[in-house]
Amino acid sequence: MAEALVKFFVQRLNSLLVEETETFSGLEDQMDRLVNTLREVGQFTEEMSCEEGDAATYSWVNELRELISEMDDHIDEFIIQMDKQKKSDCLVLTDCFRSELLKIESRLALAVHRMTELKNPTTVEEMEYSMENPHELEGREEDDRKKSQEGASQIASPKNSATIGGENEDDKDDSQDIGDSQTSALKISTTTGGDEEDKMETSHGVEEGETSDQTFSQFQLVYNKLPYYLQSCFLYCCTFPKDYRIHKGRLIQLLVAEGLVQGKTGEIMEDIAEENINELIIQNMLQEEDDNPNRLSVPYLYRDFCIHKMEKKIFTATCTSPIFIFPRSARRVSIDLDKITITPDLTDLQPRSLFLFGYQDLPEHDRNWLTLPWAKFLRVLDLEGRKIKSLPDEVEYLIHLRYLGLRKTNINQLPAGLGNLRALQTLDLRWCGYFKALPAKIINLAKLRHLKLGPNNSWGTTPSAGIGKLKNLLTLTGIHADYCITRELGNLVQLRKVGIIDVTGENVGEVFASIGNMQGLLCLSLVGKYVNPQQVLVLPDSISPPPTIRKLRLDGLLQKLPQWLGSMKMLTKLRLGFSYLSENPMLVLHLLPNLTRLTLWQAYVSKQLGKEFCRVGWFPKLQFLQIASDVLEEWTEIEKGALPSLNCLHFHCCSKLRMLPEGLQFVTTLKHLYLFPLLDDHMERLKPDGGEENYKIKHISQISFIPTSCCGPSAGWNAGDICVDK
Repeated sequence: MAEALVKFFVQRLNSLLVEETETFSGLEDQMDRLVNTLREVGQFTEEMSCEEGDAATYSWVNELRELISEMDDHIDEFIIQMDKQKKSDCLVLTDCFRSELLKIESRLALAVHRMTELKNPTTVEEMEYSMENPHELEGREEDDRKKSQEGASQIASPKNSATIGGENEDDKDDSQDIGDSQTSALKISTTTGGDEEDKMETSHGVEEGETSDQTFSQFQLVYNKLPYYLQSCFLYCCTFPKDYRIHKGRLIQLLVAEGLVQGKTGEIMEDIAEENINELIIQNMLQEEDDNPNRLSVPYLYRDFCIHKMEKKIFTATCTSPIFIFPRSARRVSIDLDKITITPDLTDLQPRSLFLFGYQDLPEHDRNWLTLPWAKFLRVLDLEGRKIKSLPDEVEYLIHLRYLGLRKTNINQLPAGLGNLRALQTLDLRWCGYFKALPAKIINLAKLRHLKLGPNNSWGTTPSAGIGKLKNLLTLTGIHADYCITRELGNLVQLRKVGIIDVTGENVGEVFASIGNMQGLLCLSLVGKYVNPQQVLVLPDSISPPPTIRKLRLDGLLQKLPQWLGSMKMLTKLRLGFSYLSENPMLVLHLLPNLTRLTLWQAYVSKQLGKEFCRVGWFPKLQFLQIASDVLEEWTEIEKGALPSLNCLHFHCCSKLRMLPEGLQFVTTLKHLYLFPLLDDHMERLKPDGGEENYKIKHISQISFIPTSCCGPSAGWNAGDICVDK
């Protein structure tokens, strides 16, 4: 982790020199010297990944961590003070900071000197002795080299490395799968390198019932082989509680805000973060949910190991008990409110990230914590699910804040000073209280990349006039299709995800004209104007959205599907909601060869589906199919060989469904079947003991359903499902 610490800090310094040119005016030479010296240190930490560490190296790394933390504190405080002062006072502050930089340079020079000694550990006494006894010292060095090689070969040898599943096959070569009960494909080789702290570990104190020592060692080997940025990404995922499902988009935005993504020239940071996450998925160190691949979790076998590494490196301090003392060096703080009785004291900390989890909420008298001095350095503030109604006005002073997560809070008004958060990249206001409009100063957030509004507000939120100036914006969702705003959208050509509410025949032309300028658009959501009792969506045939779109949502009454829909060959995910089509939509949708997820929510008005609904050869990649219909009574037949990739089949709100299709038994890829609700007599026919329709579903490993008898007013949809796991 020393390599990650140094390289990510160097990356931050370089960014500051570009983004804060006025703040660091006159300090460029000193900052450049710091960067160059740290690059040299970073090269050494990279080399340490292939050499044995010792106590001296371990001590040096700890000192380096403390030094970088102090540098980080000085820089953040300097930016805060410069932001407060008038120009006449800035010269004094700059001189003071220059003095601090000189002190840091001196300390860093000592660290480099010690680094040189670690590179060449021969002492003065040894040099003098070697001149008098060259052959003896040479023999000692040869002995040390042999011992080191023997130790490494013992760790890497297949005979000394049981697989995670307990097997030990001597005939497997080094690159074969280690394997775990989670379908692992972990790879190891004879390289046993890792960072210097990892090699100091001889005992990790795993308790009975947790990951075994041998398994832990195997995980250590796999972890050590990861590049520094993947190690950081992996550890970051354990910031979230056990069994927590992390949304991929949220994780991507958090990693970017935390500065845990390696920069690449010409590439968008979010794309690099997604590549890193996908690499961990390939390595089986992260797993996707079968029915929602956008939700991720750390496999149980890896979690104990990850928590141990995270705590040892003080990567994140996680409060999961009533009595918990945070390490003063903690930079990230995660608090599980379900496991504490009083809010922890963070007075002595200067965290950069704060997460609050759990179903419990902050006590009313503890909700002024944002006004406390320790909060001033925060870069990430994630309050998702907390039932707070407002943010204190003091939030405007958190000028380092990059990520503000307020999803599922009760906030319905934002401080006017929110526009002062000049570093803010992500503002998540989904499922909050009703926002009719945003503060006017939000257009000052020049670094804003993701503005996420809705979807609880059926009429959308009207952004501030001038939003077209936010040239770094990549995500803009939940906005009202106001005429002026839709015209400004045309200036945001860099947008990749757009969600517009209240699309009508009067504004749809302007909406599509603006969308047409977004040649990198990947995700589009259009919701029609709400006209009691339903939404009406008017879509033109003459204007089509960019062909780059991969995810599309269309909500609202449609007389027919637009002609351009069948030509969107890159589409992988589609939702049609409340379309109430009278013609079979599959006659058009089967032309989408890359479709993997399809939701038809009150999209097709038909009591009966037949084999013409999904023909053989249609939807070769479709993995997830969700159908919601008030009128559907039966699906009579699926052709043998149809839906060759289907993994999950969901029936929601199909309260009249009384028959599953003949041929479902031939969809052998199907793992999950959901029936919400399920008619009581239909449930009897599906039972394993004598149910006449059971043969259709007995190959499915998980079947979840709620009988209609459990769906009364008192139970609602929280009654819980009944699962049959095979």
